[in-house]
Parts: sequence; C-alpha cells; structure tokens
Amino acid sequence: MKKEKMCYNVGIFSVMIILVFLLLISTSFALNTTPSNESVQAKELLNQAQKDISEMVSKNISILRVNETYQEASQLYSAQMALEEKASRADYKLVIEYASKISSIKKTALEANDELKVFMKNYANAEKQANLSAMNNDYNAIILSFNEERFEDTLTLIKKGYDRISEIQSSQTAVNAVYLATTRTVKDFFIQNRLKIVIIGSIVLFLMLVFWTTLIKLRMRIKLNNLIIQKKAINGLIKEMQESYFKRKKISETEYRIKLKNYEEYIRDIERQVMVLKEEMFKRDKKAKSNLKANK
Repeated sequence: MKKEKMCYNVGIFSVMIILVFLLLISTSFALNTTPSNESVQAKELLNQAQKDISEMVSKNISILRVNETYQEASQLYSAQMALEEKASRADYKLVIEYASKISSIKKTALEANDELKVFMKNYANAEKQANLSAMNNDYNAIILSFNEERFEDTLTLIKKGYDRISEIQSSQTAVNAVYLATTRTVKDFFIQNRLKIVIIGSIVLFLMLVFWTTLIKLRMRIKLNNLIIQKKAINGLIKEMQESYFKRKKISETEYRIKLKNYEEYIRDIERQVMVLKEEMFKRDKKAKSNLKANK
C-alpha cells in the first residue's frame, strides 16, 4: 500500500513538472511572438508613409524619390522582423528614420506644390504689367527643381523669384517715370524737326527694304549658332553628370535618370528648332535664287 502511494506521488510530481515545463515554453513562445514596441512603431510609420505617398500621387506630385526610400525601408523592416521572430536582436532605427523622412518630404512637397501654384498665378499677373523676360531662366529653374523633386530648392527659388519680380517691376517703373518726364521734351523736338525726321526716316526705311533679306538671314544665323552652343553646353552637362554617376558615384541612380531625361528633352527641343530654322533658311535661299533668275 505504501509502495502504491509512493508511486502515485511520484506520478503526480512528474505531471506537475511537465505542466510547469509546458507553461514556461508557451510563455516563452508568447513573448517571442509578441511584436516589440519598436517594431510596432516602425510598422505604423511605414503605413503612414504609404498614405503620404498616396496623397502625393493624388496631387500629381512626382514620387520617385519617396518611393525609392519607402522600398528600402520596407525591405529593412522585413529583415528586422525576421530576426525578431528568431529571437535575435532587431534594430528598426533605419526603418523609422526612412519612414519619418518620407513624411517630411511629403510635407515639403505639398508646401512647394501650393507655393508653386500661387507663384505661377502671380507671375502671370505680373507679366501683364511688366516685361519679365529677364527672369525666364529663374522661372524655368523653379519649375525644373519641382519636377526633379528638389522641393526644398523650389521653396527657396520661389522666394528669390518674388524678389526678382519686385526688382524688375521697380526698375521698369523708374524707366516709365523717366519716360513720362521726358515725353513733352521729345514731343517738342519732333515738332521742331519733323522735316528732318521725315527725310532721315525715309532713308532708313529705304535701306531696310534693300537689306531686309540680309538682315533676316543674319538674325536666323545668329539664332542657329545660339542653338548649337546651347546643345554643346547641355552635352557637356550630360558628360559631367555621367562622370559623377559612373566614376565618382556622387549622385543616385534616380537623380541621374531624372536629370538625363530632362537633358535629353532639352536636346530634342533644340534639334527640332534647328531643323525648322534650317528648313526656313533653305526656303528663303531658294526663293531668292528664283527671284534673281526671274529678274534676269
């Protein structure tokens, strides 16, 4: 009887040990399968980053820059989660950093988008009141910076653009004031010297009619030379950019592809203008030869 009781106690004790062991294993498994606070934070930021990208798409804003960052962050997150599931040390620092960067870029992009729309409207209104051709390069640089996703630069350039518009308007206002102040004097001069002016004007008009074709050819050749110079300059920029990307590794693949695409579009536009210009020059030369034969 004592022996049976002892066996029964040993059996109970063994069962209790097994139950405790199973409880410890299940507790350990539960702890290991519960995501860490850092992984939860990283996942939430990645979800927010996805929403930020969608918002940029809805505003027709280029997302090459943020999309590349998101892909890197997503891959890093998957790798760290795999480590965490194996009870290894996981680090979500870069994931959080990349996801936060996307949110920051989106905020700047939306601000730049709104500021650009307002600037373009103000520019169009100012253009009706003043000649803004002097700031064509500034205007194009603003548009290009936005298209290349350099949103921080866009905001800075827009601010400088407003200053440039004010500068041009002030300059032209001063010129207009001088013009108004001297109008009466000029009017009196024309009245007193109208006969001489008519004679000189007639001579100038006659000379222009005689040399008009030559002047047009000269203007077209100058324009053609300028286009050729522009094309050489852009090709030089492409070579420099390729060296920075392939040899010095100073720019990313995304930045390289965006800039290359823009430069190639510029070159195609220049080549189109050159073709049209050469065709026009050919037609004028052909017409001039025909007129010369007809006169003979």
